[in-house]
Amino acid sequence: MEVLDFYCLGLWCADGYHRTSSIGITNVNRDLVKKFRQFLINKLGKSRLKMCVYYPAGESLATLAFTDLATDVRAYQMRKCSQPAMQLYVNSRPLLRAFREARAHIGEIASREFLRAYFAGRFDGDGSINNDGRSDCRIVYSNRVEAMGDKGLLPRLGITKSKVYHYKKARTYCLYISRLEARYFINGISSQSIVIGSKNVNSNPVETLSFIREG
Repeated sequence: MEVLDFYCLGLWCADGYHRTSSIGITNVNRDLVKKFRQFLINKLGKSRLKMCVYYPAGESLATLAFTDLATDVRAYQMRKCSQPAMQLYVNSRPLLRAFREARAHIGEIASREFLRAYFAGRFDGDGSINNDGRSDCRIVYSNRVEAMGDKGLLPRLGITKSKVYHYKKARTYCLYISRLEARYFINGISSQSIVIGSKNVNSNPVETLSFIREG
C-alpha cells in the first residue's frame, strides 16, 4: 500500500463516481483529476481510462482540451452546472470492490501517515477553511455515519476538538474542526493535499456535493 492509495481513497469517498462495474471521480479541479488519474494508471494502465465532461447547457466545449487526461472523451450538456466537470473512470469490478471494502474499513487505518493522506483526499474533495487558516475548517459528508466515523479518527492525529452538524436543507453533515486546532490539522495534511498547496481552500463543498448528486 502507498500513500497515494489512501489519498485517492479519501478523494473517492468525497467525490467518487461508481456504477455496476465502473469507478472514478467527478470534479471541476483538473489537478485533483490528474492525481486520481495517476492512481488509476498505476493500477490499470492508461488504455482503460475513460472520461465524461459535463458542461453548461448552451455553451460549447472542445473535447480535445481533455485528451491529456484520457483518449476516450465524451461531452454532455447539463442545465445545473456552472463550469465543466470532469468524470474520469475505468471499468473494473475488482477495483470497485476493493474501494468499497476499503471504505467499509477506514477505521482500521493504523498508520498516521496513511490516515493523514486519507484526510487530505477527503479535504481536497469536500473540505474548506477560511482564508485566515483557522475558522470554519470543515469537511462535508452526505451521511452521518461517515462524518461521525471520521470524527472518531481525528484524535489519532492529535485533533480532539471537533463537532458534526447536520444541515437538513442541504442534506449534508459537516465535520468542523475547532479553530484552536485547525492550523495543526491543515499543517498535518498539507504535504499530501493539492488544494492546500494551491491555497485555494475557501471553495464551497456543499455546492460541489449537490452537483455530483444531481449528475
